[in-house]
Amino acid sequence: MVCRGAAGLLLFFPAVAFASSMEAPSLTSYLVKVGLSLALLAVAGYFMVLFSGRRTPLRTKGALSVVASLPLGRDVLFVVRCGPDVIAVLSGKNGARLIGRWRYEEWQVDWNETSDS
Repeated sequence: MVCRGAAGLLLFFPAVAFASSMEAPSLTSYLVKVGLSLALLAVAGYFMVLFSGRRTPLRTKGALSVVASLPLGRDVLFVVRCGPDVIAVLSGKNGARLIGRWRYEEWQVDWNETSDS
């Protein structure tokens, strides 16, 4: 005899199997059982998240980062650093368009010159 699922677990707890088959549960006992089951599930989920191996958010290590963003009406201008390059992209409802591409060193020099004046 093969029992699958939760019914198989009732074989290990005969008192529970006997009590559950005796009569139909009242609404109060049903809601208490459902509430306790949900609470147990929530506690188990909390402990799974708490003791998971990853403690820090998933991040790339300098490969891609947003340097600046500027909303322009319905469009947005993004300045993104992709490794050794800096890329300016205009993104909107009609798609994305590449504005320009610079080496990061050139971008830093130009940025320092404009911020000094």
